[in-house]
Order: sequence, then structure tokens, then C-alpha cells
Amino acid sequence: MNEEAIQNNSALDRFGGYAFYAGVLLTAFSMPLWNLGMSLGQFVMAGGWLLAGGLTPRLLRAFRQPVFWLLSALFFIHLAGLWNTEDMKYAMKDIRVKLPLLLMPLLIAAGPSLTLKQVRIVLYALMAGVLVSTAAGLIAWLGLAGPPVRDYRDLSLFISHIRLSLLLDFSLVAALWLSTLAENRKWKPVLYLYAAWSLFFLVLLQSLTGIALLFILLVAGALWRMFRPGGAGVRMAAALLVLGVGLAGTAVYKMIFIDSIREIQVEESELKTFTARGNPYKNNWSLKDAEQGRYIWMQYNDLEMDTAWQQRSRQSVWENDQQGHMQLVTLARYLTYKGFSKDAAGIAQLSEEDVQNIEAGYPTPEYVSGKYSILFRLRELANEYRNYYYNGYASGHSLAQRLEYWKTASWIIGQHRVAGVGTGDVPAAFQEAYNDRFSTLSQEWRLRAHNQYLSFAVAFGWPGLFLLLAVLIFCLRLAFQRRDVLYLSFLLIAAGSFFGEDTLETQAGVTFFAFLNGILLFGSPVPGENGRIVSQRSLPEEG
Repeated sequence: MNEEAIQNNSALDRFGGYAFYAGVLLTAFSMPLWNLGMSLGQFVMAGGWLLAGGLTPRLLRAFRQPVFWLLSALFFIHLAGLWNTEDMKYAMKDIRVKLPLLLMPLLIAAGPSLTLKQVRIVLYALMAGVLVSTAAGLIAWLGLAGPPVRDYRDLSLFISHIRLSLLLDFSLVAALWLSTLAENRKWKPVLYLYAAWSLFFLVLLQSLTGIALLFILLVAGALWRMFRPGGAGVRMAAALLVLGVGLAGTAVYKMIFIDSIREIQVEESELKTFTARGNPYKNNWSLKDAEQGRYIWMQYNDLEMDTAWQQRSRQSVWENDQQGHMQLVTLARYLTYKGFSKDAAGIAQLSEEDVQNIEAGYPTPEYVSGKYSILFRLRELANEYRNYYYNGYASGHSLAQRLEYWKTASWIIGQHRVAGVGTGDVPAAFQEAYNDRFSTLSQEWRLRAHNQYLSFAVAFGWPGLFLLLAVLIFCLRLAFQRRDVLYLSFLLIAAGSFFGEDTLETQAGVTFFAFLNGILLFGSPVPGENGRIVSQRSLPEEG
């Protein structure tokens, strides 16, 4: 809160202002760590907001801003969606989750004014929370404390690894932005080190959503530089960066969606008929599962594999491995990857480490040696898509499931274009659609859209989708008008996350969007004339 304003107010007003600011800091620090902390922070914000003086002029200041009403409409459309809702219990739960969409704009736009220095401290509080969260993840990864880390998701101990990746993206940008301020000249090395740490942990976390958004930010930053005054060398470097990211994106798309589904040429005349023990090989031509460019279910004898496997592991191939998968499948994939024959001779070639890997449920050696590699993660997605493309199987696979979710959401939207299914009937509509479409998803994986744009269209029809797009476009326009790089970066992160996640359907996600959007929109530093940084609490009125 502005110090001069505090000195002119009563003790209660001053307490309210400080309490509001303390709530803001607690919310920011808790976002990567603690849902209860976020809730407590918002309660403290609300209490300070009520106690601070000048409530009426503060409300009028907020109500004069068109963007305040536009942001609030994201909450009010959920109330409007009650008219055609049958499941009121779920609707009330959803409205409680979405309450920050109304409260955050109201509390921050009509809250006690924050100084430029205080807004920066809020950024530091968020960055500190991210540092604590990632440090705890690294400690777990090193096996120094906590449960063993089985895969990259376990590196985020407190919130969803996707949500943590979004905070890592924003914290990285915030650190670089803070390093450009003259007052932070001596802290530049520390801020650069923080940015490098955020990048390291983002790669370790293997969140392709977070990494893809980081590349989008790089492209946006390069385009920003290309169209601003500067040397030809800077513009050339920016253009090369955009080209490089574009080529990399094209290569990734080709790897996952084109190369992965190519038919593998097999010369039948070169296929063996019998194993070394004289047992006939089987060839299942209908199954297209592959490893290392070789079909898995070609040239195998499951009975011989079972006998040989019991000698190596004392388990049957028909038993499940430690991941809950049939060991025949894990073993066949492992042998195919290694290039060994799928019979007793191939099993005899396996090392003791290989046997332990298969028993643990690792279908290839890469699941052990390369599980923190981005390239491995991309190859895993390519295998997922191949399996989905040929077999229609999606359960338990993130990419394939999202494709199935999006198809189902589009099917629902096609039947409810005008008003949607209502605030509370989204889960029921999805379950009904899965049944009507004869989806191959098992019951435990029949979830919602995992795409915020589609979720709004399912619940509220085309008007809901247009409202969400209007909010994002309006805010982007304001960010460009203000030349606010930090706010623009946040909007790109949020809008990008909406493609692969239902960001606004959880407390952590909706707080991430509503809280940071409010702080950066109504309290963020804005470049003024001649590049001078100024603090601007209210936006210019439209008209």
C-alpha cells in the first residue's frame, strides 16, 4: 500500500492496507506449494480489503474499467449456466472453484494501491515459492528424502507438474525482466542464475506443455525485437531464432504424427518359420505396435518365452509386472527394442539388469537410462500416437487421451452449440458422449476435455467460447498498448496452457490465472514515455 496514503489514514485503515498486502504475498508464495496457503492468503486479502479506507472510491475506480467487467463475466457466465443445469450439486462445487475469477479482479482492482516496489516484491515471493518447490523436487530426485521418484511427475511434490511448469515459465521470465531494472544491476548474476535453474528444472520435469510455451515466448520475444528499432544484427539474430524454432517444431510434429505411423516393410520370404528349439513362430499382422522400427508381434513364440522366462525370473509371462502390465507385453517390447529374438534364445541373451527392468515394468532400457530425456519423452509420445492410430487404444497415455477427450468434446459441442450443457452437467455430458461414441477409454480415464476453450464451449456453447477469447484478446490488446512485456508473457503462458489443460477447473489453476492476471493488469509496472518505468494502478478508460 502507498506509504503516503497510509500516513493519512486511521490505524484501522493502515492495518487493512498492510493485511491486504500480506495476503497478496502469502497467496503468491503459496501458489507452487500449498492450496491451503492460497486460500488463507485470499481470506487475508479480503479482510484487509474490507478494513482499508476509501472503499467506495476504490469500488468506483474498479467499476469504471471495462476490463474489470469483462474479467468478471468469466465468473457470471457460470451463474448464467445454471438455467439449464440438472446436477446442481456439481454446479455449486464448480462455482466455488471458479470464485477467484470474480474475487481476484474485485480485490485487486478495488484494493489498496500497491507501489511499484511492492509489486516487485510480490514477484519475488512467487519466485521464492517456486524455488522452494523445485528444491524439494530435486531433493526427492536425488533420493535424499521423501518417497522414491518413479517418473517426472513425482518431481512436483505439492501441485500438478503441469501447473508447476507454468509457474516455472513465468518465474523465468520474471527473473529476466527484473534483471533489466537499473536498481537490480548488482543482482543480475543471481537473477540469471535463477532463470537458469528454472530452465534446468523445467527440462528435468519433462513438461512438454511448459517447454512448448517457453519456445512460444522465445518466438514472441524474437518477433518483438524484429519490429523494434535496433541494429540489423539484432533483427537478423531474432529472425534466425524464429526460423530455428519453426524448424524444430516442424521436426517434432513430423516425428510424432507422421513418421510414427508409417508402415514398416517386411519381406515375408525372409521371415523364419521356427525357433532354434524347433517351435513355430507366430506373426500377428493386424497389430502394428513397433519398437526401433521393428514390429513387436512378429516372429514370437509366447509358450517358449513363458518357459524360458520362468527359468530367468521365476515368474510367468502371463503375470503382471510391477507397473500392472502383463509381462508378456513388457518382455516382447524389451526383446524387440534390443533386437533379440522373441524366444528362449532371445531371453537367454538378457542380462540380469534387463531381467530386473522387465520385472519392474520397464518395456525398454530407455525407461531407466533416459527417462529424464526430452528426446525419450518425444519418442514415447510417438509410440502413443502410433498405438492410438492403429488400435484406437488411449487409456493411460497422455497424448492419446487428449485426442480422445477433444474428439468427445467436439461431439458434445456439435449437439449443444447455442447454450451448451450447463454449468453442472459437463461431467455427465462427457460420460454419456463416451458411451454414445463407443470410446475405447476405460472408465477411470473418461475425464473432461483437458482444453479450456473446449470446456467453455461444452458448458456454455459458442457464446462461452467467444467470451473466453474476447477476454484474452482484450487483455492482449492492453498489454500491447502498454508495451508491458511481463504481462504479455503471462497472457501467452495462460492462453497457451488452455490448449492442453483445463487450467480454470482446479484451485491451483484458477488462482494462477485470476491472481496473476489481476496483479499484472491492475498493479503491474508499465513502461511510460521514453521507456521510463512507471506504476499504473488503473487503466485508461475506453471512450
